[in-house]
Parts: sequence; structure tokens; C-alpha cells
Amino acid sequence: MKSITALTALLLATSVQAAISNVEFKPSGVPAFVGNGEFPIGTLSLISDKGSTLDKVKVNIEGTDKKDLKTLRLGPTMGVTFGNTVTFNVPIRSGNNSYTVYAEVPTTADLTRKLMIEGQPVRLGSIVTRPNQKIVDANRTSKNFRIPGIVETNTGTLVAVFDNRFHHAGDLPADITVGVSISKDKGVTWSPIRTAIDYKNLPGGKGIGDPAILVDPSNNRIWIAALRAPSSGHPIWTSSKGTTSPEDCGQFILAYSDNEGKTWSKPINITEYVKRLQDPDTANWGLLFQGPGAGIAMKNGTLVFPAQVWGHKGGAPHHGVLVYSTDHGATWTSSKAMPWGGSESTVAELPDGSLLLNTREGGGPATRITARTTDLGNTWEKINTDPLRQPGNLCQAAYLALNGKLYFSNPNSGGRNTMTLRVSEDNGVTWPRSVVYDPRPCAGYSSTCPVEGNSIGVIYEGTSDFHYFVRIPEAELAAPETDL
Repeated sequence: MKSITALTALLLATSVQAAISNVEFKPSGVPAFVGNGEFPIGTLSLISDKGSTLDKVKVNIEGTDKKDLKTLRLGPTMGVTFGNTVTFNVPIRSGNNSYTVYAEVPTTADLTRKLMIEGQPVRLGSIVTRPNQKIVDANRTSKNFRIPGIVETNTGTLVAVFDNRFHHAGDLPADITVGVSISKDKGVTWSPIRTAIDYKNLPGGKGIGDPAILVDPSNNRIWIAALRAPSSGHPIWTSSKGTTSPEDCGQFILAYSDNEGKTWSKPINITEYVKRLQDPDTANWGLLFQGPGAGIAMKNGTLVFPAQVWGHKGGAPHHGVLVYSTDHGATWTSSKAMPWGGSESTVAELPDGSLLLNTREGGGPATRITARTTDLGNTWEKINTDPLRQPGNLCQAAYLALNGKLYFSNPNSGGRNTMTLRVSEDNGVTWPRSVVYDPRPCAGYSSTCPVEGNSIGVIYEGTSDFHYFVRIPEAELAAPETDL
């Protein structure tokens, strides 16, 4: 990328060129999104000792190519289309001047690179869902969207799933279906939303959602797991032990696609196989359901969804668990519960073939729990990963194992904000490096997948309406070279 070294200058007559000094661009940390210029990406500050009604200010811009920036705006003033520099007519007053900067990025963007404004980097991203978006095959408009999951197929297609929450942002039971959107250009643009799983004609109550997704690389089949609300009301608080009935227990539903998310199979109910009523270790299980987020295909071909167990009508136990298939989805079963607590969970395979399960809570107030299993959850070993403990956060998170490293995405704060990707090179024991990919307050759920084998794709909730997508190159989180 060409380096911009020229100083920002005032394009006025020579006699007044010294009127503006100390021009600085300060990024807000918010990505510049493809085709959308409504989110501020930073501020431009300057000092003038000679106020005027309207002056011209030149700003140095560099993107991944000459077409990356479609429009740049300073406050209410429209800018010009992209070049090495853009010139704005802006009102200038004596003293400090500050302008909010907005950017709209076209579909020529390379999401692995950054937009440079006055030498400061701005991450690029895209928008997967937005408020009041039409679900094309249902001929309906969904007011809200939540709970994302994402995979990359064998051909490089990205398939994202999420809740279509038609009337409000609240959880099940409600008018909720599982939506799907597809990207053929590595996440720059996304297809119209279609329905992957509908609750119509399924026994139970109102709604199906909280999806998790995985891809089987042996045949490129994509699987979705989703929770069907029981007839009796809320899936967690009304699901009873000792039954798999849809009247009194939330249902574990699967669907698959053999054409990269374009169409989906009829729903498959595996509740009786994963709740395992005949086995003594499940006697107190009221509800078992997926992640949400993403599952994995292990190196030996086993398909694994991270999942969670809730006790009789929401009581104890409250644990992480695995739902898995050793025959490419022909049959499914569940593991023994991870005994130290948990709810929403995420899973990754370590280089030695063992599995690491990280759950939203357990073992203390608002504390994440991590455990390792070498036998598909028949036995568990508790792992100390103190850097992933987040008191007060209580939010879903996402693992991704890639090229011998482990990545972890979630709101890295005391609340739902500061969306962060961290990296571990010792199987999740320490997490020395991280990047904040969006600092704003948000709904906080995320899902990760590899993209082209060398970057991490992240879909995340900005609010209950928007899902955003960014690509973070592995090199951005790589250890700095040691000076010799």
C-alpha cells in the first residue's frame, strides 16, 4: 500500500495558507461499512487562527485501491468521490474545529485491508442484516434480527444464519424463524434473507431459533441446529425432566443444505436421541439445546455442536454439553454434562484432537468456565483460563481453531460493548494479544469462521437489528518479530 506522507493543507490563497494548523484524524473504532455511510468512523480536528465562513480542507485518503471509498462526508457537508485526496468545503471558525467523518465503501473493497485517512487506519466491514428487512420467500418483513452463526463452505461461500424476530427483539416463545444469508465474495455483499427453518407444521409452541451452524467438509453439507419452543411456553422455564414431548419440552431440531444454503431439508427432530431419557446421567435434564453460534467438524469426521443443559423447568443442573454425530449426521447423540456449570457454549478442537468447551457462566457469579475432553464428553477436565473470565458480562462468545492457534470473540468488558478478538498459542491458557473490532454498545453475540485459510471472519450483533461482518487477517494478531 502506498504511504501517504503529505501534510494536510489549506487550499486557499498563499496569504492565508497558515490559517489552519494541527489537522488530525482520530478514528472512532467503528468500521466503514460497504454501501452504508450512516455510522461515524472518526473525527477530523483542526485549529484556525483566521475564521471564515467556508474554507477548503484537503484530506489524505488511501484505501485498498482507487475505488474503495465511494463517499466521504464531514458533518453535514457532502464530500467528493475517492481519490488519493478529497477536498471539502467546510465552515471554519477561529480556534478549535471538529468534524464528524462518515464513509461509504463500495463493493470493490478488500475487507482484509484498511482505509487510511490522514495516516490513521479504519477497518472495513459489511452489513448482513438491518432493521425491517424483507424475508423474500416468506413475503414478510422482520423487525429484528439476533443470534448469528457462520461457516465457510468448501468452495469459499460464506453462509450466515440468525433469528428472524418478526415483531420484537425478545426471545422464544415468539414469532421467530431461522433466517439465512449467503456471500459469494468473502463477505463484501450478502444475499437477500430466506428462511432456513420455519416452525410451521412442527409440533410445539410459537417460534424456532437460537441457531448454530456447521459444515461437513467431507460432503460440503451444511447443518443447522435450532430450538423449537414447547407448547407450554418459555423453552427453559417450562421444559420438564423425564419427557421429550413437544407439549412439555423444547425440541432439538436439525436441517441441512446440500447446495450451500440455497434450499434446506425438512426439519429433523432429534430430541429423543440427545435427551437420552433411558440413561441415568440425564435424569434431571429438562432442556438441551445448541450453542448458539457455530459447531465444528473434527479432523476425524465427527460433527459436534456445542450445547447446553437446563434442569427441570430451568432449575439445576445448568451445564455445558456436546451434541455429536460420528456418521456424518445419520445419527446423533449427546455427551455427559460438563459438571462445573454453564449455559451458552462454544467448542474448538485442539491440535491433539481433544475438544475445548467454553461456557457463558458457572463456578461463580458471571464467570466463564472452560473444560477439555478427550473422549467426546464422557469425561471432562477443568481448564484454568482466567483471561476469559468476565464478571458482569453474561454474554455468548465464539471459539475458532485455525492454523494451530485458538481465537476467541466476545464483548471484552464489563458490559455488552467492546467487541474483541483474542488469540492464544497455548491451547487457550493465555490470551496475550487482541484487537477491538467494534467498540460500541451492542447486543454482543458473535460467530467466527475461517476465510480463505488466513483470516478470521466475524459476524456479530451491533444491535438487535443489525448484524455486521468483518474480516481480520491472522497477521493482525501475530506476535511481533523479535529483534536480533
